[in-house]
Amino acid sequence: MGDHLIVMHSAVRAVPGYDRHETPSMLLDGASVATETEHGRVVTAQLTRRHETLEDAIDAGFFALGAAGITKGIRRQARAACEDYFYNRLRLTPDYVLPRLESLPPALEPLPEGMQKVLEDLVEYVVDGDYEELRELSGELLEEDDLRRRLEEDVPEALVLPPREIYRVEAITKSEDAEAPGWAFFLELWTDDGPARLHVEGEIEEANGRYEARLLDILP
Repeated sequence: MGDHLIVMHSAVRAVPGYDRHETPSMLLDGASVATETEHGRVVTAQLTRRHETLEDAIDAGFFALGAAGITKGIRRQARAACEDYFYNRLRLTPDYVLPRLESLPPALEPLPEGMQKVLEDLVEYVVDGDYEELRELSGELLEEDDLRRRLEEDVPEALVLPPREIYRVEAITKSEDAEAPGWAFFLELWTDDGPARLHVEGEIEEANGRYEARLLDILP
């Protein structure tokens, strides 16, 4: 299951007041890179729509849920939640032109060295297009062809190794599940011009003093 942000993160992440932990989301089946899954059908459809204004981005999210066969009632609830968040809570208008994210705000503190190292290795595999290693890091749940399509066709960008400042405590979230302790990570990828459209999501676990990262998805 994937926690899908109904309005595409890369489109609205530079909006004043935006918080990915508070923006409306819903659980969808499967990884977004796999086109045959519910999550994959939603993101694939969403990527075909324009995201110039806030209204565009909300319309794209609503359209994509329909393309994946989500019922009309749930789609209406999702749209209402998004409009309430962006229009009422953040006090933005439908014609608000979405700004480009050019840099990240200052970090609270860097990640522990071991945790940073496993994420640096993962990001290097993404930048190098090492799909075999990425598949292994996913526990062989993500297919090489799906990863290649997302990075080379869906959202083609010239990715580079990011500045060390992105490996910050804000990129991880401690698990609240006592039976599955660890951290979830949500890490922006990078280009020469700043943050890329894509980010990586996954989990970090600690065992015997060592950290291990598991890649769950690569999303816009």
